[in-house]
Order: sequence, then structure tokens, then C-alpha cells
Amino acid sequence: MLNNDVTARALIAFHHTKTNRLDFTCHEVINSPVEGGFTLGAGRAFSEEDKETLVDLLLNIDAGVEFIDTRILIKSRSLLAWYNPPQVIDVLFRDAVHKAPIPGLIFIASQGKLRCFAFKGKGRPTPDTKLFMAPMGNMYSSGSFCSGNCDVPKDNTIASIPGWERFVLQCVNTHMGIKVLKTPTNYDEVIAFYKDLSDTGANKFPAAQLLPMLAKGVQLTLKDAVSTGGEE
Repeated sequence: MLNNDVTARALIAFHHTKTNRLDFTCHEVINSPVEGGFTLGAGRAFSEEDKETLVDLLLNIDAGVEFIDTRILIKSRSLLAWYNPPQVIDVLFRDAVHKAPIPGLIFIASQGKLRCFAFKGKGRPTPDTKLFMAPMGNMYSSGSFCSGNCDVPKDNTIASIPGWERFVLQCVNTHMGIKVLKTPTNYDEVIAFYKDLSDTGANKFPAAQLLPMLAKGVQLTLKDAVSTGGEE
């Protein structure tokens, strides 16, 4: 494969058996005067940037530039978390649409799966921000959603954010999979709850109605939700 039209580099991996540290050196592959032969040039220690580039190549990730949305909380290869401050939206039900306030929401997308939680206040969430059930329909206890026949994003890139938000905020709330508010308990009562907010012109969600997101009886924080992964 090596000829005058092909350039190549070789990686040598060094594994320390006691510390388990893994390091690499990069070497130019130099054609030898002997046909078909080659030698390795001097090694260069792998930098952190080299490692990032190698992982991107292996995962077939585009190394292009992305502008970071100011709402981004966490961005890694396997997970993306962002938030929306409290807002007034059209809350869609099977036979009704009510323009009403909703609390701030935190979205966590990983491996084509989305979880969504509410939080109190309107400031930027921190790792210690306490999480509450998102007061929406079609939800499971982990904060994930029944997607039905919705076309949802398959990744957790920044470009997928509008698609995930449409899925949560613009899909019809067809049923209440779990109890998501303190007082309203069933689907019809949740509709009436949002109708009352709409009819009274409310512009702030009643935070006292939010239910804590619990795990083994303890309220989750954003840091907890990220570390647990949200498995059912």
C-alpha cells in the first residue's frame, strides 16, 4: 500500500501494567530503499488535541466548528444537557389548546433518548439544582417520554435541540403516564389546571404544584440525573 503517492503515520501504544495508563507516540512511516519496505521515523508524544482528533475519526464525528448556545449546561460525546427558562406556550391536549405558563425545563439527551425535568426559578441551573417532574403528559417516572409515532432526533448534537424541544413542547399531551402535579391527578384535571391558568391570564407557573423528582426517596439534583443515566 505504501508508495510515493501515499503518506502514512503509525501509532505505538504504551500500556503501564501497574498504573493502567495508556499513552501513544506518533511516527512518520518512511519508505525504505528496499521495495515494499518501510521504517518508522522519530516518535512524537500524543497531545490531548491529537487524542480528540483520533476519537472524532473513529466515531466519524465532523470536526467542524459549532457555536455554543448559551443555554447549554453539559456537552460531551455521549450527552447533551440544556435548559429553557420559564415561558408561556400553547399547551396541547387531545381536544384543547391552552396558552399557559410552564416552569423552567432541563433537557438531557443521550444516545437518542431524552429526559426532561422542571426546576424552580429562572436562573441558569447548576449541578446542585433540584429537579422536579416536568408538568407535561406522556411521561415516564424517569423523566423520559412515550414517543408514540413521533419522529424524534436520533442523536445528542447541538443541532438536534430544536427537534427535541418540538417533541416536548409541541406534541399533543395525549395521556398522563404518571402523576406530574401535586393537586391535579388525572388527565381531565390537568387539562382543567392549564385552562384555569390560561383563563386567568397567568404568566408564572405555580411552583408549589411541582412534584420533586425522587430516587429512593431522595430528591434528584442535575448532577444526580446526569450520573444515573435515567435507566428505567
